[in-house]
Amino acid sequence: MRVVPLHRDNDSDYSCVCYWVLGDRNAVADRNTLIDAGSADLGNLAYFMREMSAMSKGIGKMAVEQVILTHEHFDHSGGLAGIDRQFAPKTFSLLPYGRRHESVVDGMSLTVGDEEAFLLLTPGHSPDSICVYAPASRILFSGDTIFRITDDKGSYPRAYLASLERLAGLDIRTIYPGHGPPMTSDIMPFILACIDHVGRSIVRD
Repeated sequence: MRVVPLHRDNDSDYSCVCYWVLGDRNAVADRNTLIDAGSADLGNLAYFMREMSAMSKGIGKMAVEQVILTHEHFDHSGGLAGIDRQFAPKTFSLLPYGRRHESVVDGMSLTVGDEEAFLLLTPGHSPDSICVYAPASRILFSGDTIFRITDDKGSYPRAYLASLERLAGLDIRTIYPGHGPPMTSDIMPFILACIDHVGRSIVRD
């Protein structure tokens, strides 16, 4: 699995980090996958196209064969329209997006790059939040479900606490979050600290 972060650091529009996931050998069975689509400006699509043109994608294969949206917020989903016009990929999300939408069912499996990955419903940050977990590589694409919670002064839905507790049960080596750099060390202590801070905050039904 090759993971290519796509994010314009000089972008004036607020946008997430998107992840372009390819197979290691560009095999026919691989599925070139974009996890999240960024914000809705044309410059974002032009940037994606420039980055994608610089890497081998497999002979005769589309650069983006499928898109997984971790949730509906504009900084993750707004750029889908341009991707959809360019590539017409299958789009996996809880809410209907794209011309070839497929609804996510909790625990469903997909080939992402060259590995089996599972789509996990992790509501809390938003009702439609999902994470993508590739157990062979121990990689989690967390969208906005994982972010740094450093105190107990917040207010969170109970569903969010349950989602964090679910992620704590996975064997994770690397987290690719929706914002910020990849997390590659002390994963479990980090998640447990977030659970502790949320649990001592206001938790609402």
